[in-house]
Amino acid sequence: MSVTFGKWEPSIHDDFEQVKRMESARKLKKDIVEIDRGAKRIRIQGSAGAPYHSTPDKCDCMDFIKRNLPCKHIYCLAFELGEMNGLPIYQKGKTGFNAKAEIEKYKALYLRGEISADTYVKICTALDKAK
Repeated sequence: MSVTFGKWEPSIHDDFEQVKRMESARKLKKDIVEIDRGAKRIRIQGSAGAPYHSTPDKCDCMDFIKRNLPCKHIYCLAFELGEMNGLPIYQKGKTGFNAKAEIEKYKALYLRGEISADTYVKICTALDKAK
């Protein structure tokens, strides 16, 4: 991925935990209280009452304070500033990925006792959505 903004190394955005935050950020548009595009600052209404203040490099939410990595508020700002344009775009049917074959592969692993029923169900639920 070639997303670059703030002080963050581009490779950090490939991590699964970061991708989850990016997806959460897409849903925050309705919660934006104020955005200053020139100063690259945003205020987003949080669940805690007071809005969170974010820049490309920091946020006052607990997720950022604990992890010191981009939170969904920082990603929301990056989306609003047009700095997330390097994200891969899923195009259903454009790849050689075969969800049905993958489900069969995990079924075989489950039947051999190599993965738990819980793991099998979770993986196949996700794969079933890709069919």
